Amino acid sequence: MIKKISIICIALLICYFFYDNYSENKKELEKRFAIENTDEIEKIFLSDRKGTNLILIKTNDSWIINDTFLVRNDAITTLLTTIKEIEVQRPVSNSSFNNVIKQLATTGVKVEIYYNDNVKTYTVGGSTSDHLGTYMLMDNSDNPYIMHIPGFNGFLSPRYGIQGYELDITKWRDNSIFNIQSENIEEVTLINIQDSYKSFKIKNKPLILENYEGNKIKYNLNFIVEYFNLFSDLECEKYKGFNIDISNEKYLYKLSIKHNGKTDTLDVYSFSKRNNNKNQSEPNVERFYARLNGGEYMLIQKYVFNKVFISIDDFTEKL
Repeated sequence: MIKKISIICIALLICYFFYDNYSENKKELEKRFAIENTDEIEKIFLSDRKGTNLILIKTNDSWIINDTFLVRNDAITTLLTTIKEIEVQRPVSNSSFNNVIKQLATTGVKVEIYYNDNVKTYTVGGSTSDHLGTYMLMDNSDNPYIMHIPGFNGFLSPRYGIQGYELDITKWRDNSIFNIQSENIEEVTLINIQDSYKSFKIKNKPLILENYEGNKIKYNLNFIVEYFNLFSDLECEKYKGFNIDISNEKYLYKLSIKHNGKTDTLDVYSFSKRNNNKNQSEPNVERFYARLNGGEYMLIQKYVFNKVFISIDDFTEKL
């Protein structure tokens, strides 16, 4: 009898040892959110509770989102830095445990990171009351944690592209409109819809400046060189989709650029806002509506594009 009890006790001790060891190992795995070598990451999947799914895929030196759009360099750099530097700040307290689990289950955003034939999956939730930590839960884990980046004062969900527990593809998209090197420009045509006499066409190789009637005009070479260089980096502020009513807006400019064997055309309109005092629409001095090649509408900022929407007279000064 004593021998049997001894065997049972030993068996229980062995079971306890393995269970305790398993529990400790599981807890350690639950804390391993970071991926040290982010160069190995080839795909990132994000999904919110409203059904928005985003897939970021690495292709050579760039990233593509949902097989359609280029990803902004600053957005993917921020995300990869977060994935690399994220650390456990502290465990979730017992008093907050149930509320945090419920929040993660109802509003958390799922993150799947594919790297070196591995997948790391976790859920990103809301922030702590001081906004210095973010609730997260590793897939198939029991314990959520408060995560942070040492030295970074803020919560982490916006670094995953999450705003108010939701994802928005426009937050990830590359905002480049024109990224053309001057030597690749064959022709630039700017039609000023409201003041046609200000319109012009610049042909390259040989360099010719024409007015709106097609007549050749003398020009200052330096001004044209500077103008061509402007098209190396022009970005929109944000995308607004296809369902924009511009029936009350003015058609302002039609800008066409021939380059690299193709033509890109930007149509530009006024951007109006409601004036609450006068109850009427009036111009906003900061932005335009624009469409590239008949695509979706975007907002472009005047201080960026006014240097492009100039007059033919600007090429003839100081001759």
